Amino acid sequence: MLYRPKSFNLANKLSFFLIVSIVMTVTILQIYFNTFLAQKYREQAQQRINYTLDHFTTRVALIKKELREGVLFIQDDESFIASIELINNYQDTQNYPAILLDEEKKKIAQQLLYRVKLSLNSEIVAYDHNHDPIAYVTKTPKGYELNVISYTHGKPICLSRYENQTTYLPKPYVSRIAPPHSNAPISYKTHANTLTIQANQSFKDPKTHQNLVSITLAYTMGSAYFSSLAEGGDVNLFGSNDPHYNPATLQTPRADQPYLGSIAMPTPTPFYVVARLNNHFLDTTLRENRQTFLLLVITIAFIALAVSHYILNHTLAQPLDTLMRQIQKIDQHDYTHSPALHTNDEFQTLSHELNALAQTIDKREKALQASQHQLEHLSNTDTLTGLANRRLFYASLERAITLAQRHNTTLAVIFLDLDDFKAINDTLGHDIGDELLQNVAFRLTQALPQKNLLARMGGDEFTLLIEDFFDISTLLNLAKTLVHLFNTPFELAENTIFITASIGISLFPEDGENLVSLIKYADLALYQSKNKGRNTFSFFSTDLAIHLQKHNDHLHALKTAIETKHEFYLLYQPKVSPYTGKIMGAEALIRWDSSTLGMVYPDRFIPLAEESGLIIPLGEWILHQACHDFVHLMDEGYLLKHISVNVSSLQLHKSDMVQTLENVITTTGIASQQLELEITESYLATEQHKALHTLQALRTKGVDIAIDDFGTGYSSLSYLRKLPITRLKIDKSFVDDLPFSSESVAVVNAIIALAKTFNLALTAEGVETQAQLNFLKEHQCDEIQGYYYSKPLPLEAFKTFIVNHS
Repeated sequence: MLYRPKSFNLANKLSFFLIVSIVMTVTILQIYFNTFLAQKYREQAQQRINYTLDHFTTRVALIKKELREGVLFIQDDESFIASIELINNYQDTQNYPAILLDEEKKKIAQQLLYRVKLSLNSEIVAYDHNHDPIAYVTKTPKGYELNVISYTHGKPICLSRYENQTTYLPKPYVSRIAPPHSNAPISYKTHANTLTIQANQSFKDPKTHQNLVSITLAYTMGSAYFSSLAEGGDVNLFGSNDPHYNPATLQTPRADQPYLGSIAMPTPTPFYVVARLNNHFLDTTLRENRQTFLLLVITIAFIALAVSHYILNHTLAQPLDTLMRQIQKIDQHDYTHSPALHTNDEFQTLSHELNALAQTIDKREKALQASQHQLEHLSNTDTLTGLANRRLFYASLERAITLAQRHNTTLAVIFLDLDDFKAINDTLGHDIGDELLQNVAFRLTQALPQKNLLARMGGDEFTLLIEDFFDISTLLNLAKTLVHLFNTPFELAENTIFITASIGISLFPEDGENLVSLIKYADLALYQSKNKGRNTFSFFSTDLAIHLQKHNDHLHALKTAIETKHEFYLLYQPKVSPYTGKIMGAEALIRWDSSTLGMVYPDRFIPLAEESGLIIPLGEWILHQACHDFVHLMDEGYLLKHISVNVSSLQLHKSDMVQTLENVITTTGIASQQLELEITESYLATEQHKALHTLQALRTKGVDIAIDDFGTGYSSLSYLRKLPITRLKIDKSFVDDLPFSSESVAVVNAIIALAKTFNLALTAEGVETQAQLNFLKEHQCDEIQGYYYSKPLPLEAFKTFIVNHS
């Protein structure tokens, strides 16, 4: 509680001292310089007006400079330009790709927020090459407001959020954001008594010299801003559009009128910045005090000198010295109690408050230290399991490496990853998954010596740091122990969970001498354990490194090839009617002739592309090229019914396949009923609900859908009946032994019967003999594909094949 003494007289003391000083000064100046001071004041008043206006002009120049510098960021911000180019290229208000462009515009809005806050300005707007607004940020009383312009059904809408919010919400679009009327780098606009200065900057494409983007950065000056620039409390600075303040016609005021000065701003409509100073107080004071104070202040002057000395010494200097000593103790972190002042005024209160402040600081510093210790603990601990986290493990590994190098000792890094943990999360829920991780952490902690650091790196991955072990057999026994820990199932609530673990081990200094190498090599060894069937452990080895290098070389070559698209080409294998011999269509098959690796066959690079996610851009290229070639064939008179293209399950799961299909149909001009997408049966067995939804969306676009290699997967008849498919393809493995294998005959007959039941078209793959053809023809198979008719052919050879079989 604030301490209050019985009386307060410090204010009276200070007031008395100030009054005496003022009276003495004013009286002496009045006696000797009455007329001179009055005139001088008027001159100074005009100078103050001029100074205020000059100060405003200087501020305007500085604001203009800062605005110009603030909009120049687009010249060097390649990421910003790339986003603008993306919007310019794809923005179509009638067919507006909101998913793509709105996110890009939100990124632009975030960058604009950074720029307008960095420059302390009021508003920033970005326009596209058509001078339509893309995004803008405006300073409001609630904070900075981020706005992006989207379109729906060809009409603009505004998506808005404040900087402290995360979600954009739609609001009515009001067309108040428009590019400046002038091409000048600096322009002005007014509204009521508010002045806005705008910096305008356009960026042109260096190749086409066409405008890419325009930026307008604005600073708004309102009444509050003008007041902040005023030279003093009696100088009033404001903006006005009243022609009375035109500096060309402004008249010198009379003695009883306020002093005025103004500047005309280069705005589209007249606008003036006016400084006004009222001299009424000066004239009144001069008249009233000229005679009254003359005799009074002379008498007081001599008394004031003695009294002021006493007051300053006894009521100010000594208490201030005591207070400074108290402050110095606090500054030196000495929070012990100091003797308080007893002056019965504000100094006494301040002295008591300083003592209270010292005690408060002492308590807060102790609380802060405790909080820092707690924060340090939390920052190094995994909140779910209570184990060390990634940050602490890396720091401990760095320290262990330093000690091992210094003392010439060994250490090992062990990675442990739960096998198929994702399936548990997906089937039993994340709560059970988290409880399982806690139980795994407890079981590992109980089995390991306390000197070994156990950490959870994230997800279902644990790491173990082993320092200064005796020999490799120690690690072998430990690894076996860790694997055997998972032989016992985990009992969680009503669930008995069987789970195994894969382990990878790297050694210092044999495998690596720094943190990055040891972590990477342990991870690679873990990957090797996964490849060996899981539920085992592996040490990092040179062979594994060579395998990794080869894998990386192939991956790098594949990335380069996909970027250039020059090394890929398509072959086309005809699909023939067994009854008429007519070519019904063809299947597009990709080949890769690498400039560094030579010919790489699909069974080598397709799994690599799927593993790395590169199958998505590669699949888009295959689909586009196959449709382009098909349209080319049709234009040249090669009439085919359809073209078949294989689609990876990763494309269906991880990309917007429907949008990709729409783009290909639009850019190539192929009719949707001329395109058949081939999917694998294994795709149907995973995430069945999502697969059904995706295939229905593709089917609504008019394309046909075939199940490739049918009979090798796990799709059920009830599920198959729901699928919007149009064709089954009999796998080559069933065709090979026809018609001599009773098992193959039974399977093929079942597939044909199934197709007829569901009214599906039928294609047999891998047909190579007359006997196979006769059997399939006899059992009413619609199309034949295989070496009996032709191997996969380049486009020109395929044209020749069509001519020879027409």
